[in-house]
Amino acid sequence: MAQYIDIHNNWESARFHCPACGAVIFDERGEPTPNPCKHLLFSWIDEVGDFYNPADEVKQILEEDDILPFDDETLEKFPETTVIFRLVSFGMACGPVSITVIHAINFLDEEDTDSSYFCNPPGA
Repeated sequence: MAQYIDIHNNWESARFHCPACGAVIFDERGEPTPNPCKHLLFSWIDEVGDFYNPADEVKQILEEDDILPFDDETLEKFPETTVIFRLVSFGMACGPVSITVIHAINFLDEEDTDSSYFCNPPGA
């Protein structure tokens, strides 16, 4: 089952880099990269309600009507090596406001068959 991490982003920065390879996923303006790395399965912004850069391997899952919220049943549909990062930013306008951005990262893909790399990175 995929892992799910909730992050409260009080810095109001939309920038997000792939934790597996360091590639930019969302830039400082909150724009998704046009050429995502191989680890990104999708990104999602609640204000827009649409998926960005969906990987072929999860498009069928994302087309289901009940994909959100991410409960255990939904998390089991994704590869076991997936971590879903839910970033929530809070602020004030004419009242309290918030925005939620979700990035799903697959730390291993078909080409990365040796998981020991993540346990013993080069130079460690």
